[in-house]
Amino acid sequence: MKKERTYIVLIIVLTTIALIGLTCFQAYWIQISIDQRKNQLKEQIQISIYEIVDRVEKFEALKKAERSGKLSALLGKSNSDLFSELSKDIYLQDSILNELNIQLRSGIEKDEKLMNSFVKDLLSINYYAKFEDRLSKEDLETIIYQTFDKNKFNSTIEYALMGAKGELIYTSVNDSTLLKEIEQSSYNTQLFPDDFFNAEFILHFLVKNETQYILKSMWAMLILSILFLIIIVSAFYYNISIIYKQKKLSLIKNDFINNMTHELKTPISTISLACEALNDKDLSRDEKNRARFINTIKEENQRLGGLVENVLQSATVEKETLNLKRELINLHAIIDKSIKNSALQVSNKNGQLDFILKAKNTLLEGDKTHLINVFSNLIDNALKYSTNIPIITISSEDVINGIVVKIKDNGIGIAKEHQLKIFDKLYRIPTGDRHDVKGFGLGLSYVKSIVEKHNGSIKVESQLGKGSTFTIQLESAKEN
Repeated sequence: MKKERTYIVLIIVLTTIALIGLTCFQAYWIQISIDQRKNQLKEQIQISIYEIVDRVEKFEALKKAERSGKLSALLGKSNSDLFSELSKDIYLQDSILNELNIQLRSGIEKDEKLMNSFVKDLLSINYYAKFEDRLSKEDLETIIYQTFDKNKFNSTIEYALMGAKGELIYTSVNDSTLLKEIEQSSYNTQLFPDDFFNAEFILHFLVKNETQYILKSMWAMLILSILFLIIIVSAFYYNISIIYKQKKLSLIKNDFINNMTHELKTPISTISLACEALNDKDLSRDEKNRARFINTIKEENQRLGGLVENVLQSATVEKETLNLKRELINLHAIIDKSIKNSALQVSNKNGQLDFILKAKNTLLEGDKTHLINVFSNLIDNALKYSTNIPIITISSEDVINGIVVKIKDNGIGIAKEHQLKIFDKLYRIPTGDRHDVKGFGLGLSYVKSIVEKHNGSIKVESQLGKGSTFTIQLESAKEN
């Protein structure tokens, strides 16, 4: 037994260590994946920021060229037509500039003066002009949000454009607290970095709910990881439960075998002794002795038959092959029959059996034989577990749609931790190596099964040293 217990503990410890290790590794890989996703997000945002700066510079160059009126001369378009097309789609800037470069290269020799004038205009910037004249808030926001959309970045982006002295030029928020968060964000860049003499303009970005965005992008992996972890933990718990149940069943089985051996050994030994006595010519000549030995053999044989019948009854109920012979019966008559069957046992113990049958609606549909066995078993248990003179009281009363029967005794009582288990098959309240209380632990299991097959219920109320009360509720027969 000790060796078996050691193996079980070892299996549990090793499995627990493996489970904890697996959980730690799973958490480690999830953290690595989150860190990688954070780095990817930062790279994605940084690329978008560089692209925004580039687009702003190109947009300003095109805007200044359009204002000078020389871009349209180079491309052969009117000022209004050209800039209206530029305003329609910011993404056409690159293609227009490419076209501009082609046209410039092909027209250098033809119109060198025009080209030189155009380049001078692009390079000359009025440093004293207002920033709004260089780039409006609407144009800046269009470039920002279209760039992030193009790069498939769906999280909420807030921005703030600050001057060299820290003055606020443009922002997408009205909250001062949020504005401070934007200024403290790690995502920032210089706008117009190619200006040689102009003051610095810093563009700050804030990614709202960055962690939530990362987790949302990884939801499938996280859910699957958690799901697999739950499955593994559940399987571990289930296996441990099975191990303990098997151990418990093994103990119950051994207890059952020990009790059965003891129960069968006594009547077999008694019958053997009686048979030897009958074979003795001197003892068998006395008719009184002969009759006594024969009666002893008969009683012990009946006892053996009763023990076997209990086992067979339990096996039949467990296999659910029991067919009840339902008929209209009077429950008080059933109780009376059970009392008469147990009268001799009560008398042998000098006990007292009282009955207070107050119920009036006593007719029900049930199996007469099995219901008699139910009450006989409960009376037998009350006698078994009484250390003093047994006093048993059976009472009945009417309830809504049924009848309640209570069997009360003054026995040793049942501890609270055993009260929910006494109806389990083969369960016996531990008594060590004592075998003074007979039985296999099948009686109450059989009682509960029969009561439930009659659509009834049974419960026990007990205190150690103060006896027990078994309460059975059964449905009354429906009136026609």
